[in-house]
Amino acid sequence: MANQRDIKRRIKSVGNTKKITSTMEMVATSKMKKVQDRLNQSKPYELKVNEIIKNLMAAGFSTIQHPLFREVAQPNRCLVVQITGNRGLCGSYNTRVLDRTMELKEQLESEGKEVLLYVIGKKAATFYNFIKMPMFKVAQNSEDKFSFDEAAKLGEELTKIFVSGEIHEVYVSYTKVYSFANQKPEVVKLLPISPEMEIDYDALPSANMDYIFEPNPADIFSYILPLYLKVKLYTCFLESSYSEQFARRVAMKNATDAAKDMIKELTVTYNRVRQDKITTEISEIVGGAAALE
Repeated sequence: MANQRDIKRRIKSVGNTKKITSTMEMVATSKMKKVQDRLNQSKPYELKVNEIIKNLMAAGFSTIQHPLFREVAQPNRCLVVQITGNRGLCGSYNTRVLDRTMELKEQLESEGKEVLLYVIGKKAATFYNFIKMPMFKVAQNSEDKFSFDEAAKLGEELTKIFVSGEIHEVYVSYTKVYSFANQKPEVVKLLPISPEMEIDYDALPSANMDYIFEPNPADIFSYILPLYLKVKLYTCFLESSYSEQFARRVAMKNATDAAKDMIKELTVTYNRVRQDKITTEISEIVGGAAALE
């Protein structure tokens, strides 16, 4: 059994670890709430953009006329935008979304398609480097500091390579927020835009009204569709950031609770060792006194 000094040193070490994990839990909670506020603010904007697209389609405008709706007869080059975090200590958050991406990659390759990876986040880049898998491009994830301007730049970049014909399909692999306590890895097809899949019509107001468009539906589509992509990407990054902070908060809370339990067990062990030592010393004193009589 360890002596008192070793146990006391270990209690101090675990206590220091508990302070770190507790602080990280508070930081993750603070960041999570900030991202949650941004998500709440962006949702009405996203719904309004979707509503405008719905109204345009209800007016009889054909989506085939816009290049972002163009589907290749036999698509064989796909780009998967992979969103992970830059750091660990967040449970299985990064592992789960990576597993989902690998499943998608295997599925697309089984269909005879070439899959390219646009990796965002250090954890994903490290993983693909480790398994020696080539990547189309690597970028760092701004996480909770991700801005709409960054989403706009990424949307323009993806639109350019899609319209040029270099890539036939674009997917986004991220962690979707189903509720503020439930997040799961998800894959969405970003390009070509598929209104039936991407737009939740049931969540939008009815479009049975007659509209007058100025200048015309085609010009409005040319403006609103790139905006739709930017808003979609922005939401994907916000949901991924929220999910990461939520996972980190839970992981750090579990670590803090485990440290508390460990300190309790070590304290009990320390008291037992101390009691045994005192009992031994008393026995030695009593035995010495008896020997002197």
